Amino acid sequence: MIKVLIVDDFQIDRDNLVQMLEKSPAFSHVTVTGSCGNGKEALEWLKLCEPDQPDIMITDIEMPLMDGFELVRSVRQLYPQIKIIFSSLYNEFEYAKSALYLGSYGYLLKPVDAGELLLCIRSVTDKIDSDLKARKDYEQLYGQLVEQRPYLIENLITGLMYGTISDADFVSEQLELLELAPELSGSRVVASLIEIDGFAQLTREMSIQAKHLFRMKVLNRVRTLLGTGRHYTAISLNDAHIGVVFFICGVTMPEEGQRQVHRLLNGVLLDFAKSDISLSITVSGYSNDLLSIKFLYEQCLYILRYKYLLGGGKVMHTSDIPISREKPRWDYNAIEKELQILLNTGSPDEMTAYVNNLAARLTGNGSPKELRGFFYFLMICLQNVVHANPEAFAGRHSLTSPAAWEDLLALETVSDAVEWIKDRLLLANQCLRDREGHKNRALVSKIKIYVEQHYRSNVTLESLSESLYYSPNYLNHIFKQETGRTILDYVTRFKMEKAKEMLADDRYKLYEIAEQLGYQHTAYFSSLFKKYMGFTPKDFRRQLEL
Repeated sequence: MIKVLIVDDFQIDRDNLVQMLEKSPAFSHVTVTGSCGNGKEALEWLKLCEPDQPDIMITDIEMPLMDGFELVRSVRQLYPQIKIIFSSLYNEFEYAKSALYLGSYGYLLKPVDAGELLLCIRSVTDKIDSDLKARKDYEQLYGQLVEQRPYLIENLITGLMYGTISDADFVSEQLELLELAPELSGSRVVASLIEIDGFAQLTREMSIQAKHLFRMKVLNRVRTLLGTGRHYTAISLNDAHIGVVFFICGVTMPEEGQRQVHRLLNGVLLDFAKSDISLSITVSGYSNDLLSIKFLYEQCLYILRYKYLLGGGKVMHTSDIPISREKPRWDYNAIEKELQILLNTGSPDEMTAYVNNLAARLTGNGSPKELRGFFYFLMICLQNVVHANPEAFAGRHSLTSPAAWEDLLALETVSDAVEWIKDRLLLANQCLRDREGHKNRALVSKIKIYVEQHYRSNVTLESLSESLYYSPNYLNHIFKQETGRTILDYVTRFKMEKAKEMLADDRYKLYEIAEQLGYQHTAYFSSLFKKYMGFTPKDFRRQLEL
């Protein structure tokens, strides 16, 4: 229903308008809510009926106390939504021009004609309907803007981070659109980059949907821990990274603002430390210019490169980057030879100590790229040993497979790389020791068979060497390593056991036993028997007769 206020100093004119508007079927959608005799009375009436204001005001021009033009000027200031229709006895150009100047929707000559009044009312109602539709459209669009506001803010910050948005005027317009200009005016900006440690390993078995939900879970948890409000924006940049931009207001010292950011991020880190998810966080310096967000973000990326050296699970600043020192003068040829020797002959303790010593020399030396290169070199050394000993590594192809190289590339810290390479070197050392042990046991078995077959003659290291094609010292070293005694000691004990068997047979004379065992002198044989058995051959025989 369209509400109308009539203002005219002549009662009869007011009554005529009321009669036309309320009685004619053409105005069934119109109702008269008020009738006033002059401008001042109309302003008082409008004040009293707030906020239920009329849609249209039909006012005379010539009135005492306050004429129509003066009234409309006040209404325009106080109630700009009210539409104006002028009425007058005078068909004068100046009146009509003034009415148009004041933005009226009609100029009616008295006595008012119903047809002309209808045209004016229709003109006004069309405008009211148009304004109402525009208002609804605006409210709908504004509602969509409010709904999309968080995403628009994220897009703005992402564009500033990556440098795809760099126009200051455009940024100002966006801040105005998103109603951020008053809050961010004069604020200091600090950027932070959060990396999910070991993201590739954590999500290796996940589907694409599960991986996305995992990322969103981490992002939402970070936002919850940082708290509500407009003091920051946190966005997902890619699989393992979350970007955070802090807007610090109300602090006079930049250091205090940075301490606030540090406390917030430490809180995030400590909370995640209670779970199975570890984070590494880098923090930039500060700036008073939103367009510097790209530079601050690049600071964070640069600091993150040193995670490989500094280690994960901590908050890192530019000041944490170690000062470059003289690079260690690695003798790569010597290291490769030492590794080959240790892998083939060293103990697990010796291998562990060697790798730990190398790791201690890495600390604070070289860039992350150079340190990664050193671990690649160690992997190449291991690969060369594996390829040179295929029989020892049967079924162990994963040691140097392409997947192993991918794992090495994915390691995020020096400490992780040290433990990773150490485990593989120890495994390779075990494989080689197992292979060597098998070879040694086979060689000892051959030596024992030779002794069993030749004990009646004079078995020597030289005769064994000629038969088995190994040096005498090597044979003796392996035999003692595996059995705990020398070859000659084993030969003598073997002969003494055979002597015991022959002494149990009365048919054998003592000198015959000595000769069959390769001893030319019976006395020498008897002394050896007593030395190994604790009694003479004769005493042994007497004990057997009892």
